[in-house]
Amino acid sequence: MREDPVQLLLEDEALTEGLTDEEAEVLLSWLVDLAKEAGPAQLAHLRRLGHEITRLSRDYGLPVEELIGLVELAWGEAEELPGLQA
Repeated sequence: MREDPVQLLLEDEALTEGLTDEEAEVLLSWLVDLAKEAGPAQLAHLRRLGHEITRLSRDYGLPVEELIGLVELAWGEAEELPGLQA
């Protein structure tokens, strides 16, 4: 039986290590929404992406929300990102 992708994300403590509670909630909420439709291979990529967002936020003081916005912009799914409009 396949493990619940949402549970896998929520149990990964390193995924939000060093983030504030608010930032962790934003990241996990975003990843969980994506994981609900993801296959096993996509879930592994989402976890890596989450770890990289956490690392960038922690190491460089970048807001998680803005990093997510950049990812969505790269995917072509961003609606309107303040400050990034041409």
